[in-house]
Amino acid sequence: MNDTHEVISAFLDDEPFDANALAAALSDPEGRAQLIDLLALRHVMQPGRDAMAAMQPKKSSGLRALLAAAAMVVALVGGYALGQRQSESGQAEAPPATRVVDAPAAWQQSPPGGLR
Repeated sequence: MNDTHEVISAFLDDEPFDANALAAALSDPEGRAQLIDLLALRHVMQPGRDAMAAMQPKKSSGLRALLAAAAMVVALVGGYALGQRQSESGQAEAPPATRVVDAPAAWQQSPPGGLR
């Protein structure tokens, strides 16, 4: 192993390291690339984590979107069906008459232009 790898590894492990050596290692593009690689490797290999599960994208957001869309469809169809049922019950026939009023045989004629 070279000095660059050792100083970056010591930095990540919280071990004592030379700050000037770390600055020199990170000033080199290969040193920065190595730091990123080691960080990614340590992130994947944390205890209690499955390495393959850590690298796979989360699928819960897609499932949530699908469930939200399904809930919207159910709400729309249910609301439409309930509205149709209530509109059918609102168009009931008129109630039967309780009394019948006979109109007088001759209507009173009002003069043109209004009442007297």
